[in-house]
Amino acid sequence: MKGRAWTRKEDETLCKAYRWVLEDSVRGISQTSEGVWTRVSKKYLEFYEGTIPPNTRNHESCSSRWKKHLHPSLNKWHQALLAAASRHESGANYYDEVRQAEELYMEGSSKPFQFHGCWEICKGWVLFENPPQHRVDPLGAASPSVDMNEDGSPTIQQTRVENPTPSESSLPKAMGRNKARRLREKGKANADYVA
Repeated sequence: MKGRAWTRKEDETLCKAYRWVLEDSVRGISQTSEGVWTRVSKKYLEFYEGTIPPNTRNHESCSSRWKKHLHPSLNKWHQALLAAASRHESGANYYDEVRQAEELYMEGSSKPFQFHGCWEICKGWVLFENPPQHRVDPLGAASPSVDMNEDGSPTIQQTRVENPTPSESSLPKAMGRNKARRLREKGKANADYVA
């Protein structure tokens, strides 16, 4: 049975939750794919601005939305922006580059790029670095220098941001490994961080 369509706010909340879980320094790379998506669905509910989302989204629907819609679209948009920026036309400004990127995006799509809010959340993330540190070939196989989970998602080590952009400051910071260890030793660990 197909669920209701995702809203823009739901997509943006999912992007925030997925990024937060993958950048969690406490869990590190010791997360299974299902464990990641279970935590993402919990954070999705938490980040939905204190209200209950209009549609119930479990970990499977969150995973499916990211893998089938958001990540491919964001990746294609990133490649279109890189291609537009590399053209260096005389007199072109940022808005000209965005317009060119929209045209490049449309070359292989029937719809224009519709995830601008998600892009603002994800654009400084290692998944979308300039230039990207890893590429996936058309068959979906990762390059040998990249560690991937069994579902094709990058491992946690690849999702650290060295210099966060201003849009990233709105994301809550994950508790550090050392602080979590100290709390665990004192018996005050939050259930969300207990291994």
